[in-house]
Amino acid sequence: MSARKRRVPYEERTRVGFNFPDGETRRPKRNVETPEIDICSFSVEEGISPAFDLNRALLRRVFFLDENKTQYVSVAFCPSMGYMPMVEFEGSKIGPIRLTKQQVTALAEHLPPLCEASCANRHYTSGIRDGFWIITTTYRAARMYLGQRTHIAYKLSDLRYLNTIMHIVMNRLARYSSAMMDVMTYAMSAMASTEYIETLPTYSKNIVYPQLFEELKTLPIM
Repeated sequence: MSARKRRVPYEERTRVGFNFPDGETRRPKRNVETPEIDICSFSVEEGISPAFDLNRALLRRVFFLDENKTQYVSVAFCPSMGYMPMVEFEGSKIGPIRLTKQQVTALAEHLPPLCEASCANRHYTSGIRDGFWIITTTYRAARMYLGQRTHIAYKLSDLRYLNTIMHIVMNRLARYSSAMMDVMTYAMSAMASTEYIETLPTYSKNIVYPQLFEELKTLPIM
């Protein structure tokens, strides 16, 4: 009969340099602790949530220019531009045209003579300001350009209506511009909080902060 092999206790097998029955000396395996991973946590870097899209617009106010609602002008805060309020014109197949306050001011100055020239079927151009210009075309229409490729075509009726409501757009832009620093400060605090943050007494009264908080915390409607 062959000799029975002795069962080696676990404590002895884990000792360094233990001689196993087969004559081989083996080093025990080291016990490595598994790092703890919190799969439910998320990081907030510079006050920006992972679900927040910097290219979205906040507190957007929309003014449609036609009955079919295919063209509009809107005023909104743009986080990608440091929360600067900008005016956006939609109607281009390539993408919307976003104008700064200086460009919108130039557009407001040129709209009355542009409408008059378009009605008389005469040529008119506003000149270029930071890559933006508007020019009359044939058949009582005009095109608004931003750069060489992006443009929006407008009929004379759309231009006249835009000229009519331009003072409303400018007033909204002025109110948003005066509140820009308050909106940026509030957004940075709100993005790092899980509860609604009350505003300071010095904050602008032109902003609906509960709506701003909801837009910062939720995904936009596509």
